[in-house]
Amino acid sequence: MTEYDAVEEYYPEDPSLLIRSKINFHLAARDIELLQGHFLRAYVSWDGDWKQVTLDLDLYIGSSSEGRLVWGAKDFSWSCTKIELAKDIHGWCPTLYATSLDSRGRALRSALNLAQCIGIENGTLACSPDVRFEVEPVVNERHAILYFQVRS
Repeated sequence: MTEYDAVEEYYPEDPSLLIRSKINFHLAARDIELLQGHFLRAYVSWDGDWKQVTLDLDLYIGSSSEGRLVWGAKDFSWSCTKIELAKDIHGWCPTLYATSLDSRGRALRSALNLAQCIGIENGTLACSPDVRFEVEPVVNERHAILYFQVRS
Protein backbone atom coordinates (compact mmCIF):
# COMPACT_ATOMS: atom_id res chain seq x y z
CA MET A 1 0.00 0.00 0.00
CA THR A 2 1.37 3.40 -0.91
CA GLU A 3 0.78 6.43 1.28
CA TYR A 4 -2.07 7.56 -1.01
CA ASP A 5 -3.95 4.28 -1.23
CA ALA A 6 -7.18 3.48 0.47
CA VAL A 7 -7.60 -0.09 1.63
CA GLU A 8 -9.16 -2.54 -0.80
CA GLU A 9 -12.16 -2.97 1.47
CA TYR A 10 -13.24 -0.68 4.26
CA TYR A 11 -14.28 -2.20 7.57
CA PRO A 12 -16.19 0.35 9.71
CA GLU A 13 -15.37 -1.63 12.86
CA ASP A 14 -11.65 -1.02 12.31
CA PRO A 15 -11.06 2.56 11.06
CA SER A 16 -7.38 2.25 12.01
CA LEU A 17 -6.88 0.57 8.63
CA LEU A 18 -7.02 4.03 7.04
CA ILE A 19 -4.74 5.95 9.41
CA ARG A 20 -1.92 6.19 6.82
CA SER A 21 -4.16 7.32 3.99
CA LYS A 22 -3.82 10.84 2.54
CA ILE A 23 -7.39 10.61 1.21
CA ASN A 24 -10.76 9.39 2.48
CA PHE A 25 -10.58 10.95 5.95
CA HIS A 26 -14.33 10.45 6.35
CA LEU A 27 -13.93 6.67 6.62
CA ALA A 28 -12.03 6.96 9.91
CA ALA A 29 -13.70 10.09 11.32
CA ARG A 30 -16.93 10.96 13.08
CA ASP A 31 -18.83 14.13 14.00
CA ILE A 32 -17.45 15.99 10.98
CA GLU A 33 -18.47 19.66 10.98
CA LEU A 34 -17.59 23.06 9.57
CA LEU A 35 -16.85 25.93 11.97
CA GLN A 36 -16.76 29.64 11.07
CA GLY A 37 -17.17 28.77 7.40
CA HIS A 38 -13.68 27.35 6.86
CA PHE A 39 -12.48 25.20 9.78
CA LEU A 40 -13.11 21.49 9.27
CA ARG A 41 -13.39 19.72 12.62
CA ALA A 42 -13.76 16.00 13.22
CA TYR A 43 -12.94 13.23 15.65
CA VAL A 44 -10.45 10.74 14.19
CA SER A 45 -9.54 7.29 15.38
CA TRP A 46 -5.98 7.34 16.70
CA ASP A 47 -4.23 4.88 19.03
CA GLY A 48 -7.54 3.31 20.01
CA ASP A 49 -9.14 6.63 20.98
CA TRP A 50 -11.14 9.37 19.28
CA LYS A 51 -9.15 12.59 18.99
CA GLN A 52 -10.61 16.00 18.02
CA VAL A 53 -8.72 17.61 15.13
CA THR A 54 -9.17 20.74 13.00
CA LEU A 55 -8.02 21.80 9.52
CA ASP A 56 -8.27 25.33 8.07
CA LEU A 57 -9.71 24.80 4.58
CA ASP A 58 -8.83 28.38 3.58
CA LEU A 59 -5.22 27.21 3.25
CA TYR A 60 -6.12 24.69 0.51
CA ILE A 61 -9.33 25.83 -1.22
CA GLY A 62 -10.09 28.98 -3.19
CA SER A 63 -12.66 30.14 -5.72
CA SER A 64 -11.92 30.45 -9.42
CA SER A 65 -12.86 33.28 -11.79
CA GLU A 66 -15.62 30.94 -13.02
CA GLY A 67 -17.15 31.04 -9.53
CA ARG A 68 -16.19 27.48 -8.56
CA LEU A 69 -14.48 26.05 -5.50
CA VAL A 70 -11.02 24.76 -6.45
CA TRP A 71 -8.22 22.84 -4.75
CA GLY A 72 -4.79 24.45 -4.64
CA ALA A 73 -5.97 28.05 -4.21
CA LYS A 74 -6.58 29.93 -0.95
CA ASP A 75 -9.10 31.86 1.10
CA PHE A 76 -12.38 30.69 -0.44
CA SER A 77 -14.29 31.87 2.65
CA TRP A 78 -13.33 35.50 1.93
CA SER A 79 -15.18 35.56 -1.39
CA CYS A 80 -17.92 32.95 -0.91
CA THR A 81 -21.29 33.03 0.81
CA LYS A 82 -23.74 30.34 1.91
CA ILE A 83 -20.84 28.07 2.88
CA GLU A 84 -21.92 24.72 4.25
CA LEU A 85 -20.72 21.19 4.79
CA ALA A 86 -23.07 18.37 3.86
CA LYS A 87 -22.88 14.86 2.52
CA ASP A 88 -23.05 14.39 -1.23
CA ILE A 89 -26.46 13.86 -2.82
CA HIS A 90 -26.38 10.15 -2.03
CA GLY A 91 -25.37 10.78 1.57
CA TRP A 92 -21.88 9.32 1.74
CA CYS A 93 -18.90 11.69 1.26
CA PRO A 94 -18.47 15.05 3.03
CA THR A 95 -18.86 17.84 0.49
CA LEU A 96 -18.20 21.56 0.82
CA TYR A 97 -20.85 23.77 -0.81
CA ALA A 98 -20.53 27.52 -1.40
CA THR A 99 -21.82 30.35 -3.55
CA SER A 100 -19.35 32.69 -5.24
CA LEU A 101 -19.37 35.23 -8.05
CA ASP A 102 -17.96 34.47 -11.48
CA SER A 103 -16.10 37.05 -13.61
CA ARG A 104 -19.45 38.43 -14.89
CA GLY A 105 -20.78 38.96 -11.37
CA ARG A 106 -23.22 36.03 -11.45
CA ALA A 107 -23.68 34.05 -8.23
CA LEU A 108 -22.91 30.36 -8.78
CA ARG A 109 -23.25 27.44 -6.39
CA SER A 110 -20.46 24.87 -6.46
CA ALA A 111 -19.34 21.84 -4.51
CA LEU A 112 -16.04 20.16 -3.66
CA ASN A 113 -15.71 16.60 -2.36
CA LEU A 114 -13.40 16.85 0.66
CA ALA A 115 -12.55 13.13 0.73
CA GLN A 116 -10.62 13.58 -2.53
CA CYS A 117 -7.66 15.39 -0.93
CA ILE A 118 -8.05 15.21 2.85
CA GLY A 119 -6.77 12.27 4.85
CA ILE A 120 -5.45 11.41 8.27
CA GLU A 121 -1.73 11.62 8.93
CA ASN A 122 -0.19 11.03 12.35
CA GLY A 123 -3.53 11.49 14.07
CA THR A 124 -4.45 14.79 12.43
CA LEU A 125 -6.27 15.94 9.30
CA ALA A 126 -3.91 16.57 6.39
CA CYS A 127 -4.67 18.03 2.98
CA SER A 128 -2.72 17.17 -0.17
CA PRO A 129 -4.34 19.09 -3.07
CA ASP A 130 -2.04 17.52 -5.69
CA VAL A 131 -3.43 14.07 -4.86
CA ARG A 132 -6.57 14.94 -6.85
CA PHE A 133 -4.64 14.24 -10.06
CA GLU A 134 -3.78 10.70 -8.91
CA VAL A 135 -7.11 9.43 -7.61
CA GLU A 136 -10.44 8.36 -9.02
CA PRO A 137 -13.74 7.77 -7.26
CA VAL A 138 -15.10 4.35 -6.33
CA VAL A 139 -18.88 4.40 -6.69
CA ASN A 140 -21.76 2.14 -5.71
CA GLU A 141 -24.65 1.01 -7.92
CA ARG A 142 -26.38 4.40 -7.38
CA HIS A 143 -23.20 6.16 -8.61
CA ALA A 144 -22.56 7.62 -5.17
CA ILE A 145 -18.88 8.16 -4.41
CA LEU A 146 -17.88 5.83 -1.58
CA TYR A 147 -14.18 6.71 -1.44
CA PHE A 148 -11.22 7.46 -3.72
CA GLN A 149 -8.44 5.17 -4.93
CA VAL A 150 -5.20 5.70 -6.81
CA ARG A 151 -5.67 5.38 -10.57
CA SER A 152 -4.33 2.16 -12.03
